[in-house]
Amino acid sequence: MFFRDFLDRDVMESFEVPSRSAKPTEVPSKEDLQTFYEGMDYQKYKVIFLFAASSGLRSSELVELTMDDIDEERRMIVPDKSSETKQTWVSFYNEEAAEAFEEFRSERDSDDDRVFQTTKQPVNRKFRQVSEETGVKVTVQMLRRWFASEMSRLGVDGEYIDAFCGRTPTSVLEKHYLDYSPERLKEIYDDAGLTVLE
Repeated sequence: MFFRDFLDRDVMESFEVPSRSAKPTEVPSKEDLQTFYEGMDYQKYKVIFLFAASSGLRSSELVELTMDDIDEERRMIVPDKSSETKQTWVSFYNEEAAEAFEEFRSERDSDDDRVFQTTKQPVNRKFRQVSEETGVKVTVQMLRRWFASEMSRLGVDGEYIDAFCGRTPTSVLEKHYLDYSPERLKEIYDDAGLTVLE
């Protein structure tokens, strides 16, 4: 454009710019997720899988969660993550994740306040291993996309899905707090009835 429009030269006419077609978003089916889940052998990773699929959190948010970041009574997650590029608000996890977490609780080291007591690398390694063993490719990022897709299928409005996934600007949250209050979001989340294993 610079050469053509400002310098009035046709030097760029000899260049071919490849066209980019839209690539569809890859979202596994619920059956694929169940196959993948059955292939996991450690309770810790089963819990991480269910939290990711039922909350829409990013992998970094999941591994950085502390016990203070979750309200087990309301199954509410409030990630304490500050970033210039990533927004966070509140999300929730379903009954399946809550039950799996109860089973995992006895395996936790009491001296480590992190919920899952791991980092991104071991999680990514385990997901790659299970993907190879089951033939079903799943990553935490794919579970985040599945969450958004499934919540949409269950009739949840896009602005609320964005809020669960931390994609709602702080200015909107402040201006429309009653629409995005934790109580309102909990009601919307529960009404959707999201399940992964059923």
